This record gives sequence, C-alpha cells and structure tokens, in this order.
Amino acid sequence: MFPGIKTKTLVAALTLIVSTCARAQEAVELDEMSQFLDLLEQQTTLATKTRLNADFVPGMLSVLSAEQMQRRGYRTVWDSLASLPGVLASIEETGMRGVSVRGIGKLFEPGKVKLLLNGEAVNASASATTGTLFDMPVEQIERIEFIRGPGSAVHGEFAYAGVLNVITRKTGEQYSVGAESTGGENVSAIYSFGESGGDFSGNINIAASSNEGEDIEVDEDASPPGVASYAPGPINNKREFFSAILDLNFDDLNALVQIQQANRGDYFGTSNLLPPDERQTVISDSTISAVLSQPYTLDDRLSGKWAASLLQNDTEKNRLFLGTAEAFGGISGEDDVVADSKLTEDRLELMLDLQYEGKMHTLFAELSASEVTVSKSEQFINLDPVTRLPTTDFNEFPGPVDDSLDRGAVSLVLQDEYRIGDMLTLTSGLRYDNYEDIDSALSPRIALVWRRSENHVFKAQYARAFRPPSLIETGGSLSSSIAPETNDTFELGHIYVDNELTLRNTIYYTKLDDLIVFQDTAPFGYLNMGSSELIGYELEVEKSITDKWEILGSLSLQDYVDDELPAAAPWMLKLGVGYMLTSSTGLHLQVNSVSARDRADGDPRNDFERTTQANITLRTQNIFAVTGLHLRWGVTNLLGDEIAYPAPADTYPDDFVTSRAATFWAQLLYQPL
Repeated sequence: MFPGIKTKTLVAALTLIVSTCARAQEAVELDEMSQFLDLLEQQTTLATKTRLNADFVPGMLSVLSAEQMQRRGYRTVWDSLASLPGVLASIEETGMRGVSVRGIGKLFEPGKVKLLLNGEAVNASASATTGTLFDMPVEQIERIEFIRGPGSAVHGEFAYAGVLNVITRKTGEQYSVGAESTGGENVSAIYSFGESGGDFSGNINIAASSNEGEDIEVDEDASPPGVASYAPGPINNKREFFSAILDLNFDDLNALVQIQQANRGDYFGTSNLLPPDERQTVISDSTISAVLSQPYTLDDRLSGKWAASLLQNDTEKNRLFLGTAEAFGGISGEDDVVADSKLTEDRLELMLDLQYEGKMHTLFAELSASEVTVSKSEQFINLDPVTRLPTTDFNEFPGPVDDSLDRGAVSLVLQDEYRIGDMLTLTSGLRYDNYEDIDSALSPRIALVWRRSENHVFKAQYARAFRPPSLIETGGSLSSSIAPETNDTFELGHIYVDNELTLRNTIYYTKLDDLIVFQDTAPFGYLNMGSSELIGYELEVEKSITDKWEILGSLSLQDYVDDELPAAAPWMLKLGVGYMLTSSTGLHLQVNSVSARDRADGDPRNDFERTTQANITLRTQNIFAVTGLHLRWGVTNLLGDEIAYPAPADTYPDDFVTSRAATFWAQLLYQPL
C-alpha cells in the first residue's frame, strides 16, 4: 500500500515490534491515561526544563492537546502549526515543508526552528532542518508545544526563531484508518503494555500514509525562451510518510527508538524546472534515533538525569530531475539530466543535568557533548564533468556536503528560577556552546513573570538565540569562516484567564545580526551580510459561549524596519469556530488569512497576493453506539481558493500553487476500553 517506504526502515520497525510484543502485558486503563493527560496539558518542561504551568513560563508558549487538534480538524503537525499566531507555513520548490515564525526566516532559507520529537532534537546539521516531522499525523500525538521566539538559552543551536516539541502518545490503545479525495490513504496504531510505574512497560506507535496529491497544472517554469521544457504540465506532488516509535521503561530506565521517513515528489523541480509528468517519489528524508536515559535522585532537593543518544539523518535522491538535455546545452531527444545523491550524517550526544530545588531558588545545570560525522556524501549525474554536457553515463560529482566537515561541540547551561515572592519569579539563564569548526555562541536570557492574581499574568523577557551555519553553508562559504546568525528579542506579555475567556497579548522587538545569505552573483557562495529589525504584536483569544460554542482566534501584526525579509506577512488573521450539534457531534470551521507580502528586491512582479484558506470538520464520537469508535470527516480548502507560496524571481510567474480545489477526507479512529 505504501511502496516508496524503504525496505530497511520497515524491517527495522517490524523487528522492534515483533521482539517487543512477545513481552506485552495488559494495556493501561484509559481512565488513568485521561487523568495523566489532563495534568500534562497544564504543565511543560520545554521553556525551562523544569516543570511549570504553560502560562507561567517565560515568553509565550502554545500548547495543542490531542483533543484540541482532533476537534479542530487538524491532520498533521504542519496543519496544526499553521493555526498558531505568528506562524506561517511554507513550501519550497521541491515540496520541503517548513514554517517561519514572526517573519523570521528569509523566503527560501530553512532551519530557523529547533525541531524535537519527544524532546529529542531531529535537526540535521547539514541542512539545519528535517523533512520528516511536519508530516506526522495528529492521531499519534499527545500534544504539541511551540515556543515563539528565541529558545537557545535552553535548547542551543537552531532554536533561533522558535522551538517545536512533538510529544507522541505513550499510553492506551488506538487504531485508525483514513482516506481523502486526492488519492490519499493512511493507517495508524498505538499499543501500550505493562503497568505505568511498574518494573516494565512500553508503547508502540506506528503510522503510514500515501497521497497522490491534487492535480495542479502550471503554465510555465524557469526555462529560458526556446529551451525545451515540460511546462505546461502537472507538478509532482506525491507524498508518503512512515513512522515507528518504540518506548520502553525498565523501572526508571527509559529506552526510546524513533524511526521516521518522508518521501515526496520533486514538486516544481529542484532548479525551478518542471519535472516530467511521472507521479513518483524521488526525494527521501529519514531520521533514526535511539536514546537511553535515566533520572536520578541524590537527596530531597537534588536530582537530575543522564542521557545518551544517537541520531542518524539521511537524505536520498533518486533520478532527481535537473533539466532537459537542451537546458544543459544538449540536443533535442537526449535523455533528461538527472541526479542520484545520498547524504548521511550521524550525531552522538551525551548529556547530564542537575536540578536543585530550594526554598526560593530552583537551580538547573546541564552539560552536554556532541559529535556530528558525515558518513556518506555522494552524487552522480549524467553530465560530463569537464564539458558539463549531457552524457549517457553517470559520472561522480561532489556530494551535497564535504564528508570531512565533521562538527563537535560542548555545551553548558546554567539557569536560576528565583521566586521573589509567591507571585513573582525572576528566571535568568545562560548557555555556552563551543564548536570545533565555527565560532562559539553565548545565549543569555532574563525573564520576569508576575502572577498578579489568578486572572492576570504579566511577563517581560530578553533572550538571545543563534543559528550556526549548516554544513552545506560552511562548505559553500566565501570566507575562511562564517559566523552564526544571532537573534536578540525583547518581549512584553499579558495573559488574562477566567472560566470562559482567555486573552494573550504579546509585544516584541527583534534584532537579527550576521544573517547568512547566498550570494547568487559570481563568486557564488554563502556569507554573513547585514542585519534586520522588526517589531510585532500578537493577540490570542479563546472564548466559550455556553457549552455549545467555542471561538478561537489570533491576530499577528509585524512591521519591518527595512526590506531584509521579503515575503514576510505584515498581518495574519486566524479564526476557528466550534459548535456542538449534539453531546457527541461537533462542527469546527477554521479560516486562516495571510496578508499580501512584498517581493524581494529586483523582482518585477506585483506583491504576493493575500491568501485565505477555509477548512471545515465534523467529528462524531461513539458512532453506531460503539464506545471508543469516532469518525472525523471534513473538507480542506472549502471554497476552492488558490493556495500558493511565494516563488523566487524569474522562476514560476504564478508562484508555487499547491491547491485550487476542495479536498474531502475522512478518518475512523477506535480506542478500545
């Protein structure tokens, strides 16, 4: 059913499942799980690594629970993030999904957000991001936590504009199956065994999906006049996803194995040249991580945790279309120019943290050491290495990354939560990252949280974040060294909460320095160039009207001091309305509207037009009088609007269009008692 998933990935996942099921015990009772989730929804360790109520942490943190995501009709992590204030979903020319936060992240530069799966980083050092996490279905998720703004004081590299933590379900039992009108199908399963807190317990979490994609025709691509092209024609937007997570607890020792793979077509083409009309996946991103961790207690006030982790990021491209033969100076009728490439990197990390809980202070320290090794980097293209003309044979070219570009780092985190009184907390922190190959980075943070009353919380924070150059950027640098980008942000926030209304207001000022940009005129390469400043405001509203109506909305406003951030949105308006038709059936309408956006300097096209997408979902619980059997169905892009993402100048005149019609979908989920 999912032919593009690698055999070795399936074998590894099935081996884990078979070997573990032999030791399976009775599943944890669902009522115990619900009580546990209710507690966790109110608390988080993401912002400070010490457990706090989500509204009391420094800065602004968004938490989406499994119940909220399912009720609101979100399908994947990417869908869920698109509903958050200040977050803008993006797709680049080859279909790589991503997000920009508060306008940070130039139009086609990824890797501005730290990506965590169950608290474990999955960013690749080569690209500063990963192509796997955003496709994960919400059925497998317990909650999503998202920090808007700098997070490097705790999380270090890549926590430049935000931190995303996807936490999967680790208790209970669940099965789901779904389909959609664009040739999509998906399945998932969760199985838990053992008693929580017992000598041995565990959880298996599996999901797989495949989608042919909506039929999208484009009229022209970046081909020069007179050069053969496959435009007009359809984009190659096929997608596949597979995830297998095994979580084992031996008393207080935890072993976690996570395998994810996302395959996709090359959409609009890696060179903005439309690929041939063949619906197949040609790009494969995979992550495999293994983590062993254990908490320890030294006395009533002193405790900590140690962890050892291994992460492998792999990107493989097979017959990736680079252009027609004529585009490379060949003659009509010759085979297209395509590339086969593989990039594999391994990251080993050791971590030890310590926490002291005093009467007025909570002190936290963490020491970690990591080593990134590029184990494979190769590329083969049917071009002559000397003449660069098309050939019938494949020849070896330099790989995506120089395989000598290994990266080691030692990091130290120090943090103090000082409770000045019952209602006032001052959090100060400092992180130091010392790299072998690039400049070291110092990431301070100081924040004040004043819980004036049970209804009002006031916040103020200054924080610095950094993003080191990716290995691709380091290898392509125009200078002997390239410095990390830095982000200095000041925030003021206010939260108001009562029984039926929650309001969150945030004002921020951000200064970005040492921006890493690609110089697209000779000599070509990466370098640090300039700085940028922006200010913004975010408003979040959650309102219950009786026990039937729910209104969720956000407004994000941003103003840029200069034109260094093309395609960033001056405003975003996101509105969700929920209505309970019966005690077991709910309807949710989500509308996301993004303002018109400026083009980059030198782009002669008009401003990128405002986009609006409306989605509607109906959820019925306990259908056919079967307890635990739930049905969700809905329509994405309800009004059939054109959904597009900005394309660079001189490429696709009509930008990267990904939808022009409504998509119907349905999901059946069963949670046995």
